[in-house]
Amino acid sequence: MTPASFIRHALLVFIAMSVAAPAFAEEGEAAKEPKSSEEVIGDLPEKQRKAVQDAIEEAETPEGTTVIVIPPPEATMREYDPASETDQEAEAEERVPGETLHPEGEDEMMGDHIVDRGDIKFRPGKGVEINSADDDFQLRIRVRVQMLYTYIHGDPGPKEADEPAEDRNDFRLRRARFVFQGHAFGKHNQFKLEIDPLRKDNVVLDYYLDFTKNRDIQVRVGQYKISSNRQRVISSGNLQMVDRSRINSEFSLDRDMGIDIRSRDFLGKNKMRYVLGISTGNGLNNPDFTDFAMVYLARVEYLPMGIFRDYSEVDFARTKPRLAIGATYSFFDNANRDRGMIGAPFADGGTADYHFVYVDAIFKARGFSATTELAFRTGTRKIGDITMDPDGNPVVPTDPRNGLGWMLQAGYLVPNTGFEFAARGALIQANSKRSATSLDDSYATTFSLSYYFARHPFKIQADVSQIWEDRFDDGATTFRLQLQASL
Repeated sequence: MTPASFIRHALLVFIAMSVAAPAFAEEGEAAKEPKSSEEVIGDLPEKQRKAVQDAIEEAETPEGTTVIVIPPPEATMREYDPASETDQEAEAEERVPGETLHPEGEDEMMGDHIVDRGDIKFRPGKGVEINSADDDFQLRIRVRVQMLYTYIHGDPGPKEADEPAEDRNDFRLRRARFVFQGHAFGKHNQFKLEIDPLRKDNVVLDYYLDFTKNRDIQVRVGQYKISSNRQRVISSGNLQMVDRSRINSEFSLDRDMGIDIRSRDFLGKNKMRYVLGISTGNGLNNPDFTDFAMVYLARVEYLPMGIFRDYSEVDFARTKPRLAIGATYSFFDNANRDRGMIGAPFADGGTADYHFVYVDAIFKARGFSATTELAFRTGTRKIGDITMDPDGNPVVPTDPRNGLGWMLQAGYLVPNTGFEFAARGALIQANSKRSATSLDDSYATTFSLSYYFARHPFKIQADVSQIWEDRFDDGATTFRLQLQASL
């Protein structure tokens, strides 16, 4: 027999054995006698074996019937083994000889973190929460949608921050938010990502990291709502009315890319908070390079009766009297928009240096809640070098929007029902006596009725507002109806 013939015959025998092997294995397994219950129990780990034996003793009936419940094995952490990974990078990774060359605990941290079914839960308004068994990792996924109908009669004057003034009758999705938040590599490393696919100019609203290990000096970095006035920082899903006041639209610092240090309970006294921050001043999702002009901010809060849910405007808990007072100062160097981070760019291409001052307070007691805010802005213009617009018309430099705003709102949650009545008054006044300003006077009153099917996560709200610009005999009436569902 030639070598080629030998190899050919050997391959045929090998293939035939490979095909027949499963059949022989099944036949051999079928020939084995089934294990007795004692043998099955004896093969269990010690803890499970003892649990089963105890269950047998407790479950035996007078007729001799036995019910056996085998508890699930305890969740355990497997050791991290790069060779067991299937992705290309892990397969290419080689362990450097010598365990002392690797940081202590690195393998355990990078290994699997088991999730038990008991660590996955759903809470309305908080979404789906997934926790690892060692509590080092958490992910919460939430979806929130607001559907808004608006009817406007009359001239409302300058438009709100994102409400088209020309609309007279409108029905639309006001907001659609997808929120991912939690912590990683320990409870003190927190993160949040919030996106809104309805916005034409951007999708990412918030993405930031919080490092909270030190109670008195915690660090936040990323894009987030700057801690200017309280109502701006309160989530749009936790408001007492359909939307925030006109004071917020005019004076808020809005979202920005920055870093700050803060404390949620300064000195552990359960009475104080603070924020010290710096941000770029470019506003939301603005990747452009700028000069070194920045926004500098300092905020302090005092809660004389103890910390409570002061960043939600309704007193669902019907708490005993609680009060929170906050004050903020911010300097905006070289703002290129007339309101700071929001508003219209200066037509002459210049900037403005703005000083902002905010004072706010919220009070809650037995279903009653009240919120007030005072905002003040003053600044000076730096005229740009644009003298002609694209149509060839001369550009007249605009003055800064110097002025102040004040609002007061209050509401009462009717006992044993989901109904709440609320009212708000707001005014904006130009600071024209001290310096030139492009801000106009305006006034607004709003009356609201809300029904909470399931507190803030599932509610319907309606409000009617009367808005006046400059004179009380000229203005607009606005009716809004909004349904919110947060899962």
